[in-house]
Amino acid sequence: MNALIDNIQSFLASALGSKELVILVISILPIVEARLAVPMAFAYGMPFYEAFALAFLGSTVIAPLLLLVLMPLIRWLAKTKLFRRIGQALEDRFERKSEKIDKSKSERKKMLALFLFVAVPLPLTGVWTGCAVGSVIGLKYRNALISVVGGNFVASAIMTLLCALFPEYVIDWIVAVIGIIALIAIVIVLIKIFTYKPKNAAQTGENQPQNDGGATVNNDQKESE
Repeated sequence: MNALIDNIQSFLASALGSKELVILVISILPIVEARLAVPMAFAYGMPFYEAFALAFLGSTVIAPLLLLVLMPLIRWLAKTKLFRRIGQALEDRFERKSEKIDKSKSERKKMLALFLFVAVPLPLTGVWTGCAVGSVIGLKYRNALISVVGGNFVASAIMTLLCALFPEYVIDWIVAVIGIIALIAIVIVLIKIFTYKPKNAAQTGENQPQNDGGATVNNDQKESE
C-alpha cells in the first residue's frame, strides 16, 4: 500500500510541478476536498500547519463563486434538452440534502445548521454541497459564506488533528480509504444521474398556470381588500 501511495504522489507531483500545487488542486475538487488533501499533505511529509493551510485555502477559495453560480447553473442545465437529466438529478440531490435543515427556521439557526453540516469531515458534506444547500435553503450570500467557510475550517482542523495523531503507515491507509470512498461516491452519483427519470414536462406545464392563476387571484383579493 505504501508503494502504491508513493507512486501516486510522485506522479501527481511531477504532473503538476510541485507537491503544494497537488494539495491545492485536490482540495478544490468536489467530494474529496480537504478530507483527502490533508492526509495527502501529511503523506508528502508536510508539517501540520502547512497541510492545514493549503487544504483549507484550496477548499475555501472556490466557495464565493460556488454560492453565486452552482445552483443557477444546475437549474439552467435542468431546463436544457441535452443536459436536462443531469441538471434535474443534481437539483433533486441537493434538495434532499437541504431537507436536513428546516427552511422555516431563523437565519441564525439556518447558519448554525449549515455550519455543522459542513464541519463534519465526511465526503459529500463539504464546501461544494454546503454551498448548494445554502442556496437551496435561502440563506443570504454573506451568511451562507460565513457558515460554509467556518464549517470548512473546523473540518480541515479535525482532519489535521487526526492525521497528526497517527503514524505514517496509518495516514497512507487513510488516503487510500478516502480515495476509495470518493470513487464509490462518484460511481453512485453517476449511476443515479444516468438512471434518473426526468420529470414529465407536460405535467410541469399543466401545473404552472394553475399556480400562477392562484397567485393572481390571491393578489386580486388583496387589492380588493
